[in-house]
Amino acid sequence: MISCNMYYYILSCGLYYSIYLTLGLTIERCIILLLNQRQLEILLELFEKPEVYMTASYFSSKHQCSLRTIQNDIRQIKTELESTNCVIFESTTRKGCRILIQDSSLFSALKDSYYQQFSSATLNYPNGRVNQILHLLLKEHRAISLYDLESAVFVSRSTLLNDLKGVSEVVARYNLELLRSSNKVIIDGSEINKRLCLMDQNLIITNTVAALSEQGSNSSIEKIKNILVETFVSFKHPITEASLNNAIIQLYVALERMQDWFFIEPSDMEIAENLEPEYTISKEIFSRIGKEFFLRIPETEINYFALYMKGQGSFNSSDVISSDVDKLILDALEEIRDQYNIDLTDNLNLRIALSLHTASLIVRIKYNMQLKNHLVDYIKQTFPQGYDLGIYFASHLQKVFHKKVTDDEIAFLAIHLYTALANQHQEGENKKVLVISSMRQSENILLKQTLLNWFSDITSELTFKTPEQIEDKDMDDYDIFLTTERNHYYDAGLAFYVDPFPGQQDYLNLKLAIDGFQSIEDITSIFYKDLYSIGDGKKREKIVENMCQKSSEYFELDGAEFKDAVFQRENMRSTYWGNGIAVPHPLTAVSSDSFVAVTELPQAVVWDDQKNMVNLVLLVCVGKNSSKAFQLWNYLAKVFSDKHFVERLLPDPSYEHFIALLKEAIAGSFQK
Repeated sequence: MISCNMYYYILSCGLYYSIYLTLGLTIERCIILLLNQRQLEILLELFEKPEVYMTASYFSSKHQCSLRTIQNDIRQIKTELESTNCVIFESTTRKGCRILIQDSSLFSALKDSYYQQFSSATLNYPNGRVNQILHLLLKEHRAISLYDLESAVFVSRSTLLNDLKGVSEVVARYNLELLRSSNKVIIDGSEINKRLCLMDQNLIITNTVAALSEQGSNSSIEKIKNILVETFVSFKHPITEASLNNAIIQLYVALERMQDWFFIEPSDMEIAENLEPEYTISKEIFSRIGKEFFLRIPETEINYFALYMKGQGSFNSSDVISSDVDKLILDALEEIRDQYNIDLTDNLNLRIALSLHTASLIVRIKYNMQLKNHLVDYIKQTFPQGYDLGIYFASHLQKVFHKKVTDDEIAFLAIHLYTALANQHQEGENKKVLVISSMRQSENILLKQTLLNWFSDITSELTFKTPEQIEDKDMDDYDIFLTTERNHYYDAGLAFYVDPFPGQQDYLNLKLAIDGFQSIEDITSIFYKDLYSIGDGKKREKIVENMCQKSSEYFELDGAEFKDAVFQRENMRSTYWGNGIAVPHPLTAVSSDSFVAVTELPQAVVWDDQKNMVNLVLLVCVGKNSSKAFQLWNYLAKVFSDKHFVERLLPDPSYEHFIALLKEAIAGSFQK
């Protein structure tokens, strides 16, 4: 008697017989060595990063299984690939394993075959079954019996009940609820949220791909596309290619659901926006869709698609920015100025760009329509300074609308903010410096002489005034403001703190605040050897706590305040920056010191809910009221985007080797 899983397994082998013969594998090996889902995931990750070493411990942590299990998986993968002549599987002690491509064309076919095998294999594993059950339940108008579900997915009652826990967790993310009685189950919630779930979980992707592959004008996708294009042209409605494709998929999903008699109900949404002219366009589109597919379209569907179009942000030159949106933008930029001492409030081009973008973003936030951004990782790694400002900008929007802004949307904001930072003009080489000090004139002499000795070549004027002597025009007359007290000017972000009797650390902080980074050594000097450690902790929280404690002790910071600021940022968004690197940092600056503490982790650690694995942690602290120091993010971007930085560091995790790799990564930024 052959079990259902074994029967499915044998059928799967047959699907790939011709592919395996092409690649030089026999049918016997195809049946015996077909990889399981975990092994396929490991193999495909190696395929996606050829020539990059990956360790067994990395895969062990990622897949939450023992090192011995992963080692057996790797041996199985190695055996699987022995008969192919397009790749070489290489394993090296301490470095790990990797794939080397010998024949690109055959490798492409081999990779495709494993992706197809992976798609089939997922049905036999919990995650795949969860999606299968989810899809089945979302197609039902009434509760379905557990017996029918068991038969549909070929599993026992106990396995099914366990899978339903996974289904419940998924649907909860979309404000849906899995309702269960003793013998029946159903997903309850609005049709809008069900469609969001279907699209986000890629449960309609196979249907979409099948429809896209159809030839000729009979394809549903093709018909929808023609209707959209012709309608947009007739109404002279501007739209990008990406927005057009998204609209096609949105309507395709709506069509499939309506053909199964699932419609958006009036109670599903309360629209407070003015929907014109989008409503008129939507009405024409659905009039044509109704005739083409023999459907009677309810008003709710027309309203929802009109709202969807309004959230896509197709603006004409004649569009007027509302005073409410302009104030929202200005308030957010003022918060950024107060926290980071980066003033973008007078950048009219930025305010216009952000206002146009945010007007449609507000619609998307309010009605759960936030866009996907497939470049989010690239943007985060390439423009980290803009991305971090984007997080702060988004936090302001969240306070106003009480809904979370996604990482994808933050990436769009980051582009606008980074562009403004890059274009920010720094006038003149020599700076006029004003020191705000309540000390007696005789006490200021030593400080004045010290500052002149340090910075006479880059300052044209050095003036001392008491807080009472400060005038409004001083804000425009001077380039740099220093203060010997942590007073109003320091707290408000107007002045950089300087010790009345400055030492070497004060010199480094002031040089950075006044002159910025002028050389590779300026950057490497803030990576302190005393704050470099190896293998410090196995969990994110403990690692960050240890780094905060060491940094606080070294710079004599208020440990509790510093740690709290760092974990405030940790709790906002993941600080995983890609390529095995995490970058915790305080949400707001709490010290005049700029530094980077480093922890290298020989054994990768799970960093966030997305199970991102980290081998290198950089705790970044930018000095309070030092906009020049904030430019550090631009140089760190070279490290974040280097796919091989961590891989090259692991064999020799010493401080000296790290600094050598850092210098190599940022060298291009200082080449004339």
